[in-house]
Amino acid sequence: MKEQEQFLQEKIKALQDNIASLRMSRRVLMTLMEQARHEREDENKRLKKEKQRLQKENSHYAKALWEKNQTICALEKRLQENPAGEL
Repeated sequence: MKEQEQFLQEKIKALQDNIASLRMSRRVLMTLMEQARHEREDENKRLKKEKQRLQKENSHYAKALWEKNQTICALEKRLQENPAGEL
């Protein structure tokens, strides 16, 4: 009877150790998941800022191209109106 009691006590101790280990593993996993979530959020914010910056640059570039194209069209029209090259 005493051997069985000692065996059960050892079994209980082993299970308690396993539970403690699982709790620790869970805490570590939850911490890692939280860090990963923060990193994703930070990366998402950075990418949104980069997207806004690129859209703004693209808008300025498109406007500059449009203005240059207008200038070229105006010069071509003047050349067609004055074929002798008298601008």
